Amino acid sequence: MSNIIQCECGASIRLPSNTEKRALRCPKCKQGIALTVHATALKTVPVDAGETVATCSICQSSAHASEQLVSCPQCDQIHHQECWAEVGGCGTYGCSEAPAHEKDVSSSQTQRSGWGDEKTCPACSESIKSIALRCRYCGTDFNTVDPLTVKDLRRQVKHESAVGDLRNWTIAIFVMSLIGCFAPIMIFVAFGVLLNKRKELKAAGPIYLVLCYSAAILSAIYSFLMLAFAIISGLN
Repeated sequence: MSNIIQCECGASIRLPSNTEKRALRCPKCKQGIALTVHATALKTVPVDAGETVATCSICQSSAHASEQLVSCPQCDQIHHQECWAEVGGCGTYGCSEAPAHEKDVSSSQTQRSGWGDEKTCPACSESIKSIALRCRYCGTDFNTVDPLTVKDLRRQVKHESAVGDLRNWTIAIFVMSLIGCFAPIMIFVAFGVLLNKRKELKAAGPIYLVLCYSAAILSAIYSFLMLAFAIISGLN
């Protein structure tokens, strides 16, 4: 059986060789992949609108329309695909598909292990070099060489998405400020972004902070010229 599967988003994912590490996520769309103890992907079934289903054994909540469910091949209990992928197995106590419980490791010990020879990729669970900023198996990029958990990876993805949205908005504000008739509106928008998102703009890149300042200045100039023209026209 091939150890490479296809995610719904189209990405090819290499299944981990270590069957104990089953908390797997797609490196592209970050959707959880439900794996059995034999490292085979469980088939998911979407819940139709209005359909009554069982309660997830992990989160203890009912499934809703458009959510993906998996059924444990051993105990037949229903789980959310995300819940199964999050814990790395079945939520039923004593089931052979349940994840193996490991001894707690202190945070300092985990931190030190990041500077050793290897660390674990939080997306595909493969072992990679401790200094790697990209997983050579799934291609996931990391913003630090320190070991990351799945939650850390989620936070990184959300941050990158927020930064990308802010960059797009800044470009749109600058383009709109070049159109003189929008100046009275864009002056408030540009200064509002500068007041509330200045640190985020600086982190997104100096060019975006410059663009936002330029948009505010251009809008102020256009607004002043429009006001002056209106006053002169009124006097005449």
